[in-house]
Amino acid sequence: MKIIKTESITLRMNQKILNRIKKEAKHNRTSVNTLASQVFQDYVDYNALAAKAGMVSFPKSLLVRLMDNLSDKEFEKTAEWIMENEMKDVILLLTNDYDTDSILDMIESWVRISGFTYRHDYDSHGRHKFLIQHDMGTRWSLFFEKLFRYTFEDVQQQDVEFEITRDMISFNLDAGSGVEK
Repeated sequence: MKIIKTESITLRMNQKILNRIKKEAKHNRTSVNTLASQVFQDYVDYNALAAKAGMVSFPKSLLVRLMDNLSDKEFEKTAEWIMENEMKDVILLLTNDYDTDSILDMIESWVRISGFTYRHDYDSHGRHKFLIQHDMGTRWSLFFEKLFRYTFEDVQQQDVEFEITRDMISFNLDAGSGVEK
């Protein structure tokens, strides 16, 4: 088990914001300290650089509707373009690296920030299992599968097994089988 060093700080903030944070922490049955640490972690892992990486926020229903209205050919072209022109740059900007671990870190930060229900289980041997419930339909499951498969192949990650349903994607991989670039 990796020991993470911590340090105490004191913050001053608007009383209304603090009350909302306390309410949210109570709702999630966690401490204000834990919630604040999660918020700071999300900021450092994703929010601070997401806009610079070209990430924007839209209602899920808009994205579903746009994807569902693409022809099969347009869907394929869109997925290929994103894979070939965006993924590596986004991952490098968000994680400062481009290997299997940085891809997994980016995916986890993205699903957490997106509010998707997910599980990420892994063991000391580098085996990972991700399950992401996106509730956006079959087209998005297919899109995520293509996107993740291409990205893992790009770093020579071998033996990634995908499974999709209408509103969920899962994948298993052994991070020890990838080759760093």
